[in-house]
Order: sequence, then structure tokens, then C-alpha cells
Amino acid sequence: MIDGFKDNYYDMIFSCPPYADLEVYSDLKDDISNMNYNDFLKAYESIIKKSCEKLKVGGHAIFVVGEVRDKKGHYYGLVSDTINALKKAGMKYYNEAILETSLASAAIRAEGNMKNKKLVKVHQNILDFIKV
Repeated sequence: MIDGFKDNYYDMIFSCPPYADLEVYSDLKDDISNMNYNDFLKAYESIIKKSCEKLKVGGHAIFVVGEVRDKKGHYYGLVSDTINALKKAGMKYYNEAILETSLASAAIRAEGNMKNKKLVKVHQNILDFIKV
């Protein structure tokens, strides 16, 4: 789908991609939200590379991402994988911000998380990359 857009044309792309398989959006074969993490990452990196090719020099790629855990409770490293994918696509890390999420729902989730000695996440990372 992205192949139909012009290269070196756009000022900004903004994405809040699937957080791996945290929420599965469909059962379609090409839906990256239902792939195992290795396949997800390959597809995700390809999408990021193709998207960044659409930006003109000086354009920004803004990604809102947070960490997600595997079935055993360990982080995949989605934030660092996103940073690495954007760098591989030739982008330069320019800015970052923290998006604070609802503290009220964190209190509700805390009881379950603390049973497994896991902190409750109350933020997402906003990553800003520039094409040079």
C-alpha cells in the first residue's frame, strides 16, 4: 500500500504502530499484530524503511511506542528496536518526549502486576527522527 506514495515528498510521518502481539487487530496473514516477534520485527523494519523513503530531507518520522512483554513476561525491546529500525532506514534521532498515560488505570492494574514484581507502565515514548 505504501508503495503508491511518492518518494522524497512528505514532511512528516506519524505512527503509533501495533505493540507486537499485545493487541491483535485481525487474523489476516499480512497483519503484523498477529506475527511472532521475529517476523513482526522484519515486517516492521521494512515498513519503517519504505515510510522513511517517502520523506523529503528535513522531514520527521514520529513514532509513539511503548514496551511490550513476551508470554513469559520479559520485554521484547520494542522501543530500542524502533530506534534501531529508524537508524537503519537512514534517519537521525532528533527528539524524544514522554507521553504520560492514565494514572487511574495504573492503580487498577497495579495489583496484578505487583504479584509478578512488575512495575506498572504509565508512559509511552514519543520518538522523533529527522531525515538528513
